[in-house]
Amino acid sequence: MKNNKSRQQRALIKGIMLIVKIALAAGVSWEVAKLLGSKHPYLAPLTVILSMQETVWHSAAYAFYRMIGTVFGVVVTVFIVSHLEVNGWTIGCLLLGGMLLPVILRVHKTIIHQVALTILLVFVFAHQTASYPSDRVRDTIVGAFTAIFIHMLLFPPSYVKEAGQTLNQFGFHLIQLFKRSADWVHGHCDPLEGQALKKDVANLLQELHQVQKDLQMAEKSLKLNIFSKNKQQSLKQYKHILSLLTTGYLYISSILPPFHDWTKMGTMSADEREQWTMQLKMLGEYIGNQLHQAMEKQNHSGASGRMPDLLDLSALSLQISVPSELKWYRYPLSLYQQTAQLIQELKMTRQ
Repeated sequence: MKNNKSRQQRALIKGIMLIVKIALAAGVSWEVAKLLGSKHPYLAPLTVILSMQETVWHSAAYAFYRMIGTVFGVVVTVFIVSHLEVNGWTIGCLLLGGMLLPVILRVHKTIIHQVALTILLVFVFAHQTASYPSDRVRDTIVGAFTAIFIHMLLFPPSYVKEAGQTLNQFGFHLIQLFKRSADWVHGHCDPLEGQALKKDVANLLQELHQVQKDLQMAEKSLKLNIFSKNKQQSLKQYKHILSLLTTGYLYISSILPPFHDWTKMGTMSADEREQWTMQLKMLGEYIGNQLHQAMEKQNHSGASGRMPDLLDLSALSLQISVPSELKWYRYPLSLYQQTAQLIQELKMTRQ
């Protein structure tokens, strides 16, 4: 709850900062366009408003696409504008022809939209003022560079902290899943509790996908970010932690069905149940300790220290063992179990 409130507050601050930067960049671009002799200075702030996105990288990409689309649209239109009159049929034919080439060249869809918009406006306004095509190209460039410049220098947004919070929440829920799984095994794998664990595994998969998306967003937010040196190291550590948590998730999600089947057969002894309970608790505690240690170092050192060694296997030990008579069959048995599980899941998808 506290993390969600903090995240909402940061989102609000980022939103306010984006509005302030759009307003500032729009005003600056208008004045620059006027100084350069534009008779249509509103085109510069229009580009600012459209180009300013949640990250500098997204803003630069959109601004680039807008400039390319604008130049292409002006070039297509300016040579034939004096030979055609303005009506719905000529506009439709121009848009069709002007957008076909970008589609054939497989350019980004944003460029196609900008080509269409430029063809329409240039064709209409060029009949009224001859300076509109040149003003559109120049002012679009002015607005694009103004937006990027201000976005880069004035508190460029970073989403690394948000990604870290999502990662920490995923790790906490994974640890809880290990603990509940250990209790489930100790309690003879109750079917109702098993169904609840299955739902938790599915929910945790959604959290894992969200963490991956947040880390991708954080990575993009650091591109073209001139103040991102320390945050790059933080992001690197978060990715390292996520790879280990993902390994833990894949493990815990794969062992629940075998435990259910084993208990159903009635061949699990009391000693084996205790050993597996201890093993799962130890794994959960280990992951929890390492996650806590990594986050503490991250918060106190500001990512300037050495990356924590999350693979310190000296803190782990194997609590279970394979009977000597089955030693040579553990690999084919493991393959058999995984294959049988896959076939069962494939059959269930057809029902």
